[in-house]
Amino acid sequence: MLNRPANVYRERDRRGTPPDRPWQIDERPAARLAWLFVLICLPPVCVVGRIVQLQQRLGGEIAATSGDTRETFETIPSRDGRILGSDGRVLARDVGTFDVLVNYRWLEEPPDPAWLRRQALARLDRNSRTDTDRVAREEQAVLAARDAMWERLARLTGRDGADLARRRAAIRRRVERMLASVEDRQSRRHEPGGRSGTPAQSTTPAWKRAWRTLVTTLTTTPERDEPDPLVLPEQSAEHLLLEDIPLEIAAEIESHPELYPGLSTRVSSWRDYPHGALAAHVVGLRRAVADDPLAGREPSRPAGDRLDDRRDNRRGETGVERTYDRSLHGAHGVRRIVRNGRGEVLSSEIVRPPRRGHDVVLTLDLALQERLEQLLDRVLAERHGGEDRRTELHSVRVEDGRSETPSYGFDGRSETPSYGSSAGACIVALDARTGAVLAAVSAPRFDLRIAAAPDAESWQSLLDDPRRPLFHRAVSMTLPPGSTFKALSAVAMLESGRIDPDAKMFCQGYLDRPDRYRCYVYRHFGHGHGETDLNDALARSCNVYFFQAARTIGPEPIIEWAGRFGFGQPTGVDLPGEAAGRVPRPSDAGPWYPGDALGLAIGQSRLTVTPLQVARLMATIANGGWLVTPHVVGGFGPSQSDDNGAATRPARPEPQRLAGLREGTLDRIREGLERVVAHPGGTGYKHVRLKDVAIAGKTGTAEVGGGKQDHAWFAGYVPADRPKIAFAVVLEHGGSGGAVAGTVAREMVRVMLELGLVP
Repeated sequence: MLNRPANVYRERDRRGTPPDRPWQIDERPAARLAWLFVLICLPPVCVVGRIVQLQQRLGGEIAATSGDTRETFETIPSRDGRILGSDGRVLARDVGTFDVLVNYRWLEEPPDPAWLRRQALARLDRNSRTDTDRVAREEQAVLAARDAMWERLARLTGRDGADLARRRAAIRRRVERMLASVEDRQSRRHEPGGRSGTPAQSTTPAWKRAWRTLVTTLTTTPERDEPDPLVLPEQSAEHLLLEDIPLEIAAEIESHPELYPGLSTRVSSWRDYPHGALAAHVVGLRRAVADDPLAGREPSRPAGDRLDDRRDNRRGETGVERTYDRSLHGAHGVRRIVRNGRGEVLSSEIVRPPRRGHDVVLTLDLALQERLEQLLDRVLAERHGGEDRRTELHSVRVEDGRSETPSYGFDGRSETPSYGSSAGACIVALDARTGAVLAAVSAPRFDLRIAAAPDAESWQSLLDDPRRPLFHRAVSMTLPPGSTFKALSAVAMLESGRIDPDAKMFCQGYLDRPDRYRCYVYRHFGHGHGETDLNDALARSCNVYFFQAARTIGPEPIIEWAGRFGFGQPTGVDLPGEAAGRVPRPSDAGPWYPGDALGLAIGQSRLTVTPLQVARLMATIANGGWLVTPHVVGGFGPSQSDDNGAATRPARPEPQRLAGLREGTLDRIREGLERVVAHPGGTGYKHVRLKDVAIAGKTGTAEVGGGKQDHAWFAGYVPADRPKIAFAVVLEHGGSGGAVAGTVAREMVRVMLELGLVP
C-alpha cells in the first residue's frame, strides 16, 4: 500500500547515500572522525609552513631590515641673547661649535655579533642573505670599512691615529665599567639570603607546608637557567668623540654618511666673554645647570638621546646673566630624522622650531667703566703688588688759622698719590636724574673667561683669595658710611625744625670728655673747629656739631629719614645679591645706649650701608628730592623688539618724590657739600678740587676698630651747579676719606671730563 508507514533511517542505512545527492557527507562515524581530524590539523600545518618560509627564505631579510630605519630626535641649536654695552660692544655672547659623535657599536672591541650580522645583512640582497659564507665575508668587509673610516677621519681632522684610538678606548672603558657595575649589583641582588647553619625544624604541619609549596609553585614565575644578556642604553648610544671641529669637517662628515658610518655631528654653543674682566660683576656668569663648577665647558660624556643637550639647560648664575635669564635664555628646537641602515636620511621634520634669546643692553658707559677699573687696579697695586710703603701723615694749615685737616698725601717726590693699604675698593656712578648706572666697579675683579670654564686650580685660587674677587662690592658690601652719612643727618635735623642751620655751635674738639666723642682733628692735633654752623660742619666734617644736634633731636628723626632715603632696605637694582644694610633702632633686640644716637648721626654705631645706597643718597640730594631706582639694563636689543620693531625697555618704578621734604632743605645741604671741596677749610679741598669743574660731595672716614685701618669714603655729584652724575667711592681699610677716597674721586671726575660725560 502506498500510504503505509516506513522507517526512513533504516532504509537509508540499508541502501546508502541516495545517488541524487552525491555532495552529502557520509554520516557514518568513521567518516565524521576523519573530517574532524582534517579540520583540526589544517591550521597548525599552515602556521608551521609559514614559519618555515619565514625562517628559510625571509629570515635574513627580516634580520637586515629590522635595523634598516631608525628614528632619532636631534636638537636644533639656538643662541642665548647677547649682553651689550651702551656703545654696542659685546660683553657676552654665544659662540657656535661642532662636535663629532660616534655610535658605541662602531668602536666596540670585540664587536657585538648581533650588530655585526645586522650590518652585514643590510649590505646584501634578499637572495644572498641565506648564504652563510657570503654573510661571513660581508661581516669582514664591515670591519674593514670601520678601520678605513678611522684612518679617513684621522686624515680629515689632522689628528694622530693613536690619539683617536685613545679616545675610543676611553669611551669603551667607561661603558664597560658601567656594565660591570650593573652586573655586579644584579648578581648581589640575586644571591641567596638567609643565615648559615642547619635550619631549625619547622613546627608547621606537613599538609600546610605541602599546600604552601603548591601555591608558590603555581603563582611564582620560574627562574630561567640562563638570564638574558644585559644591555645598557649606552651600548647603542652616541658618545662625544671630538670637540670644536671646524665647519668644513662637520659638513664633510654629514654629507658623506657612507664614508663615515656610525659618525654624526652636533651643533652646540658655549658662552664667550670677549672682554674678560670688564664689568665682570655686572655681566655675571652663565653655565650649564648640571655642570660641575670645575669641569670647564662640558665634560666628555655619553650623548645618549641627542635631545639631552645640557647646553640647553644653561642658566645665569650671577649678575645680569641671572637677573635677565628668562630674556637671555634661548630654547633649542627639535628635529625628527629617519635614517636607513647606512645612515642616509630618509625624512626630516622640525617638531619644534628654535627660539633665540633676546639681547640685553646695559646702561654702563664701557669707556668709563674700563678707565675706572684701571684706576682702582692702580690704587690696589701698592698692597697686592708687593710694595709696603707707608703714607706720611701731615697737616694742612687752612685760611682761618684754626682748622687742620690730617690726611694721607703725596710722597713729596712725584705726583703719584699714595693710597694706603686697602683690601678692596668700589666705585658707583649713577645718572642723578634717572638712576641709570653708568659705572659699577668692584676691585679686585675676576676674568669671566676663566670663571666660566675654570680648572680646579684656578677656581680654588679664586675661592681662597682673601681679597674676595668674586664679591660684588657695589651691591653686596655693607659697612659703616662714616661722615658721608652726615648729609642725611643734616636733612633730618633741618626737617625736625629744632636746629637752626645758621646758629653757631662751639666745637672744642670733643663733646664732654677729651677721650670720648671727639673730632678727627682733635685726635690728631689736639684742637677743635671752634664756632661752627651747619655748612661749616658739613665742609669740615665736625663730629661735635652733629653730636650736639643729635642730643637735641634724638635718634627718631634720623632713623625716619634714613628709611625715606632707602637705607636699611634694597634699592631695587636689577642685580642679584643686593644687601639691605642696617639702620639701628631703639626697638631692636639688644640694649640701646645714649651714645648710639650720637654714633648714628656721624654714620657709625651699628649703621651699615652699601655703596649703591650712598650713591643714591647723593643722587636724591642732587636732583632735588627724587628717589631713583638704580638699574644697569636700559633696554633690550632688536631681537627682543615688539610687533612694530621698536626696542622694548624693562618695566621699573618711576622716581618718587620724597614725602614731607620742605623746600629749601636740600638747598642748604647742597651748599654745604659744595664747600667740602670748594672751601679751603673743606676736607676735600686739597685732594678733590679741580679747576675745570665744580665737585660737591662729602668725605668719610669710617672707624672699624680692632686695630684695622678705617674705611675711606667719598660720595658726591658733579657738576656741583648742574648735577648730572652722582657717585660713591669707598676703599676698604683705605685710611683717610679725604686723601685716599677723595683722590680717587678726583681722578674719576677727570676721566669723566676726558670722555665728555661732564661738561
